[in-house]
Order: sequence, then C-alpha cells, then structure tokens
Amino acid sequence: MKKWLLGILAIGLIIWIGNVQRNHNKFPMKTATRTESTMKGNKKMLIVYYSNSGTTEMAARTIQKQTGADIIKLQLAPAYPSDYDKLTVMAKHQLDYQIHPQILNKFDFSQYSTIFLGFPTWYHRPPMFTNTFFEKYDLKGKTVVPFTTSMSSSMAVSRPYLQKMTAGKQLTLQAGFRANDSRTITQYLQQHQLIK
Repeated sequence: MKKWLLGILAIGLIIWIGNVQRNHNKFPMKTATRTESTMKGNKKMLIVYYSNSGTTEMAARTIQKQTGADIIKLQLAPAYPSDYDKLTVMAKHQLDYQIHPQILNKFDFSQYSTIFLGFPTWYHRPPMFTNTFFEKYDLKGKTVVPFTTSMSSSMAVSRPYLQKMTAGKQLTLQAGFRANDSRTITQYLQQHQLIK
C-alpha cells in the first residue's frame, strides 16, 4: 500500500516538473527580448547644441551623420541677438554677472546613454547657458561628450569650467573636442567608438 502511494506521488511529481519545464521553455524569449530592447534603448545618443552663427550647427549635423544620434537645438531665453556686436555685449554681461539664461526645451533623457553637448566658445569659456543645462537636467549615469566651435580656443580651455559644473552630478564627462572640421570630429568619434 505504501509502495503504491509512493509510486503515485512520484509520477505526480514528475508530471508537475515536466509542466513547469514546458512553461518555462514557452516564454524564455519574452525576457530576452525586453532585455535586448532595453540595452538598445540605453545605447541611444542625443546631440544637444546651441548655434548662433551656424558653425556649431554644422558641427552638430556632421556628428549626427556619423553617429545616427537624435538632435535638438537649444532654445534660450532671452534669445541671443544675431548681430555679433550685440551678442558679445550680452554674453559678457551674463558672464560678468553670472547670469544663467533659461533653457526652454523639455527633454526626456531616459532613453539616452550618451549626450553630445555643443556650444561656441565665448570669452575663452563655455557660454553661461551650459551652467543652466547642468543645473536643470538630471544626467545621472549618462556620458556627456562636449564639443565646441572656436577660431582660437581649444576644448582644453572649457574643460575646467565643465568639470566644475558637473562635479557631484554622477555623470561621465568625456574630454570632448573642438569641432571646427570634419576630420577632427571623425577622429574623436572613432577613438571613442561613437561611430554608428
């Protein structure tokens, strides 16, 4: 009697284990697909830039072609004047009085792992809206790649300012580059494996 009962229990256990295994085998791809999709999403790149004369915009478009990144131009308030003399007066005033202009864009950075930040170099440093950018947006866990356009200043002059702005933000700030020509852009993107 006991042997008969043990036999029935053993058969029932075998059937139950078999059902569990079959159910597991039916649905393994759903988990893998979600993980794969998440990984792909986390590798997306975004180019955020401001351009007054069009030079930084050209650099941003060159980066976009080579990386396949999404791209957005910063909208600022107050807007910078297109007249160069007026622009320099306004930029210097913001610098002297530590005025951080408003950024009007609303961003969802959750789907991006790498953010390119493009700006002209004014008075041998990043414009004051870069301060606003790092104050306003949570970039924790992101990699930020700065690029600048300038006739005379390298990225090295902007780097200390950017490092100060990003201190304690728990993001990765790359060295960045001066994006005045396509060859320099391509070299940097290749060196950092950012080419699509």
